[in-house]
Amino acid sequence: MTRQTFGIALIGTGIMGCRMLAGLQPHERFRVVAMWDPDADALQAAVRGNPGSRAARDLDDLVGDPLVDIVYIASPPANHLRAVRAVLAAGKACLCEKPLAADVGEASAVRDLVADAGLPFAINFPFASSVASRRLVEIVRGGDLGAIRSATITARFAQWPRPWQAGASGWLSGAAEGGFTREVLSHFVFLAQRLFGPATVADVQLTREPGHAETSLHARLVHATTSVAIDAAVGGDVADQNRFEIVGASGRVALIDWGRLAFDGQTSDRVDTTPGTLDRLAMMLEGQAGHDLATAAEGLAVVECIEAILRR
Repeated sequence: MTRQTFGIALIGTGIMGCRMLAGLQPHERFRVVAMWDPDADALQAAVRGNPGSRAARDLDDLVGDPLVDIVYIASPPANHLRAVRAVLAAGKACLCEKPLAADVGEASAVRDLVADAGLPFAINFPFASSVASRRLVEIVRGGDLGAIRSATITARFAQWPRPWQAGASGWLSGAAEGGFTREVLSHFVFLAQRLFGPATVADVQLTREPGHAETSLHARLVHATTSVAIDAAVGGDVADQNRFEIVGASGRVALIDWGRLAFDGQTSDRVDTTPGTLDRLAMMLEGQAGHDLATAAEGLAVVECIEAILRR
């Protein structure tokens, strides 16, 4: 039986938009219909690399295209609320980049828009669909570690923004929208809340210059049954790295550098998460249960934690 192909449009053809385009090109369930970006050069380059797609005139032209079933929002966080409102008002499904917003009020407004619209909506947290992170959840929930004794999120960056983010350094280096806490640690806050439930923030030690993104962070996420320590910093002679380690009475498990799982004496290879995300996105569009993509409510919960950290 031939399965439906979905028309997808992109808002934003920068770093994340182009990464998604690379995953969309070979995927049999999606065809790229249209794109829009205020940077005309970036937009035209993306269209040239994706035959069959077109450059939309503006946001309204993109969301009004009858060939579009779903819109992927890959713009900076400050633009998400406006874009989500336009997408949902046009009756389209939506996949939005994380963080949902850089402001709790805006994230709450997005959550409410999604609830009122009743349309398919997800946030692009790859830990919702990656092989390694889903296996980590199985291990912890299945009791393989015994009683949980500790959990730690560790991240190091040689510099911020990272070299490959140079094209977005204008906002990533600032305090208003950028910083590694929003850009990187939000992924791990999402995963921690999937594992341990809602969290509050405690013991924040944050270092940053006025108007600039943070350079170091120590904090705790306090869940009902455990706490997760956060230790992150920029600078020094180190390679970029991240690690989410959970230690129990009977063993330990760690998610390393986004996609490798260390457990029971073995460390898995890293697997590209984009195909799995797109498979689950197709499930969502078909109305199937169990796609497990991140919801607007989960996105709001992450923003609440992240912005509580950054307010300190």
